[in-house]
Amino acid sequence: MDFESLLAQGPDVKAWLELPGTVIQYPVAQGEDNSYYLKHLYDGTANKVGCLFIDYENAEDFSDNNTIIYGHNMKNGSIFGTLDSYKKADYWKEHPIVRFYVDGEPRTYEVFAAVETQVLYEDEDGFRYYRYDGDISEEEYDELVTWLRGHSDYDTEIVPEYEDQILMLSTCSYHTKNGRFVVAARRVAEP
Repeated sequence: MDFESLLAQGPDVKAWLELPGTVIQYPVAQGEDNSYYLKHLYDGTANKVGCLFIDYENAEDFSDNNTIIYGHNMKNGSIFGTLDSYKKADYWKEHPIVRFYVDGEPRTYEVFAAVETQVLYEDEDGFRYYRYDGDISEEEYDELVTWLRGHSDYDTEIVPEYEDQILMLSTCSYHTKNGRFVVAARRVAEP
């Protein structure tokens, strides 16, 4: 992966995401809002496929203790079109690692939860995982981890602690109105 070439093609590119052994290997951009990259490629070209992007409120240097990456669930399997394979524990066991390259330097994460949920309207009650972006307090962190593990499709027995950075991959899911599927991973020490 040539990070300098990516930056030359798209100045908003912040990282590269790879789920080893899967088709998910893409640049990750960050816009001024969470709408632009829903319909633009990382080089700024208008395209309904969009690209992977981090929440606009996350720190662009990935120093937050929780970073959210969004991407479309494409029927052809591109972008996050295969992310929902993590609904099955067997798939997780075969693909437990997430690699995230920042400035070309690798970061390793291990998947600890896979959750079907939804985006809620302001008048609806429920847990809003997408409001836990950024550098959250220890209490918020524990609440997020407890919710993710409690609603995960299976128990990985991995319990992140406040010092662990979390990476959440979020895509559309069609199990319910405004459905979302989220894969959460915690950062581990580099080998």
